[in-house]
Amino acid sequence: MLTTFSVSNFLSFDTKQELFLFAGKTRKHPGRIYTNRRLRLVKCQTLFGANGSGKSNLIKALLFFQTMVIKGVPRGFSNSYCRLSEENRSTPSEFELEMICEDKRIRFGFTAMLHTGSILTEWLYEITPSGLHKYMYQRDNSAESFIIGDYFKLKSSIAKIQSYGEDSANDPDNLFLTIINQNKQKMYTEYPELSILRSVFNLIDSLVISFPGHMLKGYSYSPKSDLEEIAEILNALGTGISHIKYVDVSPEIVKTKLPEEIYNDIIVDLEKENAKNKKEGKTASPSILAKAFKQFYIFVMNPDNTLTIKTIEFEHEANDVFFNLHEESDGTARLLDLIEILLKVSNDSIYIIDEIDRCLHPAMTTKIISLFLEMAERRNTQLIVTTHESRLLKEDILRSDEISFMLKTPTGSTIVKPLEQYKLRSDKSYYEALFDGKNEVLPRFKEETLKQITRRTLALTNQETAK
Repeated sequence: MLTTFSVSNFLSFDTKQELFLFAGKTRKHPGRIYTNRRLRLVKCQTLFGANGSGKSNLIKALLFFQTMVIKGVPRGFSNSYCRLSEENRSTPSEFELEMICEDKRIRFGFTAMLHTGSILTEWLYEITPSGLHKYMYQRDNSAESFIIGDYFKLKSSIAKIQSYGEDSANDPDNLFLTIINQNKQKMYTEYPELSILRSVFNLIDSLVISFPGHMLKGYSYSPKSDLEEIAEILNALGTGISHIKYVDVSPEIVKTKLPEEIYNDIIVDLEKENAKNKKEGKTASPSILAKAFKQFYIFVMNPDNTLTIKTIEFEHEANDVFFNLHEESDGTARLLDLIEILLKVSNDSIYIIDEIDRCLHPAMTTKIISLFLEMAERRNTQLIVTTHESRLLKEDILRSDEISFMLKTPTGSTIVKPLEQYKLRSDKSYYEALFDGKNEVLPRFKEETLKQITRRTLALTNQETAK
């Protein structure tokens, strides 16, 4: 479970902004609050804002944070500092995530100089129930220092982490959390006190971050997925789909559909997993799902290293005619992207979805969120979404602490403002507050300029008509 995420000097975020998932004082829907010791967390956070307000940039910041931890500095981010001020080019960007991990309140963060791709500092610590900070380590590349705090108690654990830490003290390209989780499974078996380092890494790796049209690989579908259950949900949501089946598709066709880099990465990952299975005496066939809008491919590496790729086809109203995903409506394809948040039965799943309402009818968006919230009362999953769908506010299905607004300042930077900071009157609905003409969340139209453009366009139209 996540508690907070903060970012500064990244895209439209100039000064430090924080996304909070702490529960407020509202008594509405108490059953979907996660409680851990002294913490109370919401399981859903909806981000509203005008076009260009920075909603997607927050999701991009989370993706950048995750990529840094799992793979290292991604390509193409040298100009991703907040360019609203020239000073920001030489100002460190900061990212920090607080989470519940191994039943503890853990905070991990780092600073980096984005225009050079250099990591400057890094830290990992526990916040105890009494509020004390118990550091696991602090790293400062400019000082070439790596300091172990008072979290670890065993001398053997401290000596082990110290040896790796000192080697990484002047490495500007990789986070220590990344280094300590590269092929270190044997180390965690021998030094179980260090397992928190693995758990934090795994939690960050498990974040499902989705953008419309963004290619994802590694999703938790497999050829054994219950397609009938998926079909049942899609049918119940009014799509008319009655049955789904897997069909084989040739690798040659898939190569023309997917970026070469992603296709090759999938093959390499499957070959590695297959070799590992053989070494451990396992007979399972590893599989990876690659999916994007109207693309859905399951790669299966057979024990003999032959590759099978499957996709899905849909039957409507049991008429024995099947259609591929490209023939389905945009709304049905979008639902397929989102359906995992309803099917996932295990706890601790965290979904971060940009533009959840893309291609969906307003009533469909509301229904998807409503179903998730209903299930959230019985499982510890979290959902963070950006949306323009005001019906979510009008139908009053959200708690006030499940709503935040992304606002654009006069200088163009983005700030995050939870709804609870507005201190609405108890007799005023969220929807009324949004559209009362006083709210800073709505787009700022320059009415006089728009009138001038309209008059000018009409005048040109009349001139063309008169010719």
